[in-house]
Amino acid sequence: MELQTQTVNIQNGDVTLPAYLAMPTGEGPYAAIVVLQEIFGVNAHIRAVADRIAHEGYIAIAPALYHRQAPDFETGYTPEDIKIGRQYKVQTKADELLSDIQAAIDYVKQLPQAKP
Repeated sequence: MELQTQTVNIQNGDVTLPAYLAMPTGEGPYAAIVVLQEIFGVNAHIRAVADRIAHEGYIAIAPALYHRQAPDFETGYTPEDIKIGRQYKVQTKADELLSDIQAAIDYVKQLPQAKP
C-alpha cells in the first residue's frame, strides 16, 4: 500500500503543535489512530509505528507532545537521552497533554480521507 507522510502543524489555542501524519494514498474513508510518543519524542521509531499503522489502512497521527517544553525534541535511547526525556515528562501538564491529544483528533477528523 502506498503511503503519504508529512509533518503537519496543529493549532491548539495559541500553540502550534507539530505532528507526524501517515496515511494511505487512496481516497478513504479511513479510521484514524493517534500514536502517542514515548519519552523520546516523535523519533524514527514513532514515525515507523505510524507508517506501519498506515500500511494497515489507517490514518496515523503522532503529535509532538513535548513541543511546549522542547520544540523539535527527538532523541535516542542512551542513559542521558532517557534522563532528558524523563525531565520533559515531569514538566508536561496533564491538561495540556489531553488538550494537545484532542487537537490531534480534531485535526484528523477534518481530513477528507477520515471516516466520519
